[in-house]
Amino acid sequence: MSITSIENLSNELFYELFDYLDGIDIYKAFSNLNYRFQQLLNSSARLFKINITCEDDESYTEIFKQLTLLNHLNKHQIYSFFICIPYQAEHFFSSYSIDSSFDHLESFVLDQIEPTILIQLLSKLTCLPRLFSLTIDMLDHLSKLTDIYQLIFALSKLKYLKFTVYDTDF
Repeated sequence: MSITSIENLSNELFYELFDYLDGIDIYKAFSNLNYRFQQLLNSSARLFKINITCEDDESYTEIFKQLTLLNHLNKHQIYSFFICIPYQAEHFFSSYSIDSSFDHLESFVLDQIEPTILIQLLSKLTCLPRLFSLTIDMLDHLSKLTDIYQLIFALSKLKYLKFTVYDTDF
């Protein structure tokens, strides 16, 4: 029997495909196509990784688009976050709250984050029951390290931590 339509492919094949794609891209490509794909996306067993990257300050519209799509995903379906938005981080985290509804979030990578934003965010991460891995690449300001370390040590489930401070003066 030959498969002549994407509709005839198995759910397992789509799940395998989804493992290689970013959650926002999956949502853009497959949401609202039909009932079957909507069920695949909303399955409570389906977990997504999210990658939000914006290297320059001109990409505000792109961040806004990603934020809008991210708000459509169920927070309990996100298991991994990679965020590198140095020029838009304050706006992003004021518009998108990390809270206890991220009950499957296991890995969080924060790249090029400012210390004040990091401190605000770390205080919210204590409510995450499955946060096992945290990677932080922070932009200078060594003066707030004591506060940051205290907040990191309050993350009781954490098994892996990589914390790097970059000096932007060089």
